[in-house]
Amino acid sequence: MIDLRMIYPSRYNETRGEELLYSPLALAYVARHTPDHYRITLDDEYVGEKVDASRLKADLVAFSPITPGITRAYELADELRSRGITCVSGGAHVTALQDEALEHFDAVIAGEGEGPWRELLEDFEAGRLRKRYFGRMDVSLDDLGTPRRDLIHENYEYPSVMTSRGCPYHCSFCYLTVFPHRKYRAIPHDTVLADFDHVRDYPVVVVTDENFMGYGEEAVEDRKILLEKMIRRDYGFYWGCQTTVTVAEDHELLDLMYRAGCRAIFLGFEATDETALKEVNKRQNLGVDYPKAVRALHDHNIGVIASCILGMDAHDKDYPQRLIRELREADADFPRVFLMTAWPGTPLFDRLEKEGRASRDWDRVRKDMPSIRFKHFTHDEIVRARAEILDAFFNLSAVSRKVARWMMKDRSILRLFIRMSFRNRVSERIKRLRRKKQRPVEARDDLLRPPRGVTSTA
Repeated sequence: MIDLRMIYPSRYNETRGEELLYSPLALAYVARHTPDHYRITLDDEYVGEKVDASRLKADLVAFSPITPGITRAYELADELRSRGITCVSGGAHVTALQDEALEHFDAVIAGEGEGPWRELLEDFEAGRLRKRYFGRMDVSLDDLGTPRRDLIHENYEYPSVMTSRGCPYHCSFCYLTVFPHRKYRAIPHDTVLADFDHVRDYPVVVVTDENFMGYGEEAVEDRKILLEKMIRRDYGFYWGCQTTVTVAEDHELLDLMYRAGCRAIFLGFEATDETALKEVNKRQNLGVDYPKAVRALHDHNIGVIASCILGMDAHDKDYPQRLIRELREADADFPRVFLMTAWPGTPLFDRLEKEGRASRDWDRVRKDMPSIRFKHFTHDEIVRARAEILDAFFNLSAVSRKVARWMMKDRSILRLFIRMSFRNRVSERIKRLRRKKQRPVEARDDLLRPPRGVTSTA
């Protein structure tokens, strides 16, 4: 037997730091494509497990880090490799910065992992491990299979299920732009339904697709067929997903989603003004009537989680108040406000780094923490603006009004909404404590200094 250790590295225990804590699936899918002669153990630092590299025993260690956890991964890999243990990694960060990652890992997988993973294992066993492997994101998912759910940590509140992969859009802030050849692909219905069968005893499930409804008429029709199959299976759980605002135009799809158990949709508003939308290339939202879209979802008794980004260059100091007014007009149930974040490898990162405004302090590159130099806000101003927006929607009066609406309209979403609202207050306190431990972005000139020959515009 070959001992394989899989690790989600993180500096923070996110068990209480997120409003909606659902399980990652990357390593569970990779594990499904691992031969039986590997003995797999998965450590998950997101939910409080801590890896002691000095005691870890394995023949091979595979990491799946996101950007805020990459330096933790580097630390672990450096110590493990000093003990002769082979370390490999995949994910968006190492795909974007392969040379940086190869200073710490023996090999990296760029792109989609399952296909090159099998090749990597063959090379590892033969003693011919290469430094770079690449998985295209336009290959069929017919043989993807279901994730190894026995490896997912029990501390996650909600299980996640994936029914499709890929997004053809090119929003400049999105980490998906790191991956070339990305194409929308649906997972076979039988595979999806088998995975739903595995989580049917949970009260709430999170569907993690980039866009559940897909792109184009053919994809939407496929979703409707899948939903009809889910309705016939009569799952007892409720679920939520992410999709584009165009879902509001298809009432048949919304009706099927509700009947299949969907009670909340995460909509990427990002910004409420067209100048900002054009700035980040979110052109699919141009001309969208957000209040009309929300009303359409409410008409089908589906709640709306509205995602907004604060700190775009188009956002002046009056924007937070405008955003509050416009979100109230839209009547979204659960606004989520993220700070503009430059993920490495994205067009946004490339632009801001040329301007001397992006950070390579990976520990702090998070959506809830300032990590760039904003055009119109200081570090403290952007933190206060975000807090002001959240306070406008998560005070007792505002939450009570939403609770009263869903008490009258459809109580099936009520428990989740109350729980997420409470956790929002708890998680924001935790995030404030984390920020206090960090020096302000403005003080970190060593990390934000523009490249030679470039003058900062901030």
